[in-house]
Amino acid sequence: MKFVWYILSFLFFIFVLWQVYGALSNKKYENMETIFLGSLNNIKFQIHKEYTKASVPINGVSISNANGKFSTLANYIFGGNTESSSISMTAPVLYDFNNNSTFSFVMPSHYKQNNLPSPNTGEIFFKTEYKQCIASIQFGGFANDKICQIKYNELKEILVSLKISFNENFTLAVYNSPYQLINRKNEIWIEVKKEEVIKNLNN
Repeated sequence: MKFVWYILSFLFFIFVLWQVYGALSNKKYENMETIFLGSLNNIKFQIHKEYTKASVPINGVSISNANGKFSTLANYIFGGNTESSSISMTAPVLYDFNNNSTFSFVMPSHYKQNNLPSPNTGEIFFKTEYKQCIASIQFGGFANDKICQIKYNELKEILVSLKISFNENFTLAVYNSPYQLINRKNEIWIEVKKEEVIKNLNN
């Protein structure tokens, strides 16, 4: 019995070390440069100054439709490009849900579309966002379609109550690697108008 207890204790210790390592590793990832505008009713408003995405198309508005796309983008940043260059991982990864849904890695800030190595597959394309003003709501755990829809509806209801107009499309931002099981961070983003946000924050 003691032997079993020792084994279970050892496995638990390894699990804790693994999770701590995952959390610390995630902090090393570069995050997007943002301007925080303020918070209202448990949602956050901020501006993403500029970022470039490497994206692949997905069908529909389900997270499961991005299955297999992670490896396509991972292959690109690990050297699957015309220069055989390695590109640092950043946080978050993005699922943009709209009529042309995509799964994306955000490129490190020193990369622009004109100096990124070309991918070895035609499935990957690039897009740069400028001064993107968003409202976001945060949640933990592993994201799935059900919780994303709940948080999306919650965010929309708050924006309607604040009389802030918004884009019906939304983005899921996932900040942690799949093997990190604790202290996970996800956000739902909706694009909004900066002028309306500022007006509400000043009231």
